Amino acid sequence: MSNPWMERVHVAQGFPKPSTDAAPTAVFLALFFVAASTNIFIFLRNNRRGHKFLFNGLCIGFCMARVVTTSLRLGWMYNLDNRGLAIAATIFVAAGVLILFIINLLFAQRILRGLHPHLGWHKAISRTLLVLYLLIPLLLVMVVTASTQSFFTTHPATAKADLNMQRGASTYFMFVAFLPVPVVTFSLVYPKRNDPDHFGQGHFWLKSAVVLTASVLLTLGAAFRTSTIFISNNTIPPWYNAKWCFYFFNFTLEIIVIVLYVAVRIDLLFHIPNGSKGPYSYSRGKEAAEQEVETKSLQRRSTDRTGHGTDTPRSPMGGLATENVEV
Repeated sequence: MSNPWMERVHVAQGFPKPSTDAAPTAVFLALFFVAASTNIFIFLRNNRRGHKFLFNGLCIGFCMARVVTTSLRLGWMYNLDNRGLAIAATIFVAAGVLILFIINLLFAQRILRGLHPHLGWHKAISRTLLVLYLLIPLLLVMVVTASTQSFFTTHPATAKADLNMQRGASTYFMFVAFLPVPVVTFSLVYPKRNDPDHFGQGHFWLKSAVVLTASVLLTLGAAFRTSTIFISNNTIPPWYNAKWCFYFFNFTLEIIVIVLYVAVRIDLLFHIPNGSKGPYSYSRGKEAAEQEVETKSLQRRSTDRTGHGTDTPRSPMGGLATENVEV
């Protein structure tokens, strides 16, 4: 260790080295870049046909964040004593996956509102989930502050406080990663008192399987990261410090989730009409969108016959043209 801070800062699975980390890091950099390009292609193609889906944009943001993460780690491993690169790489590893947690929880919320429209749109549930969403960026700021400070402080009490903040935030993030499991399970088993509010394409069972699979994978990674923070450095089992653990419980599980989202076409499964608010706004908005498409088609045929166009009426729900993220 060439600098004192490297001796007192604990890095899960050890500091990166070119001999052991360069190849897998470069591979994941390429994989996330391909995943980002794929989501960009889907996003732009959907936009051209008037089908906007913001979650593809969030997936692009996550993949590009992981491209930055792997690039920072490559730079860090060749400049190991660079504290700035070490801090940035550590923060990006912890923060990037939060985008997937939010996406998956929003999908679970849509399933709940679709299967149980009145219960899912209840103010108490909506406000509770809104608070959970708002806590994520607040705790992220806390993690960034604690992680940065841990690289500089030499005071034991401050270092312990930083560790406790990291433990608390990591536990909450693990809870958010797991939360879609009980939400979707409840949605499926709770007796239906009203007709479901259908949205997107595909059966609710397929939507639920996608969310549950992603949630299990993300929770597995979050649980591993949390456990490494809680276990004392002197009692960490040897296999925890193996390099494969870092790449499996972080990048591998995340790329599997992204591939899953692309393979099942989440832009079709989980799409809802813009302006959806309240019970049965998903299906009613869909009907309005279909009427708008039919109106435009009739208008085009009329224009072709007469050579003159008129303004096409707009659907009050916005139709298929836009997609909102409702909470």
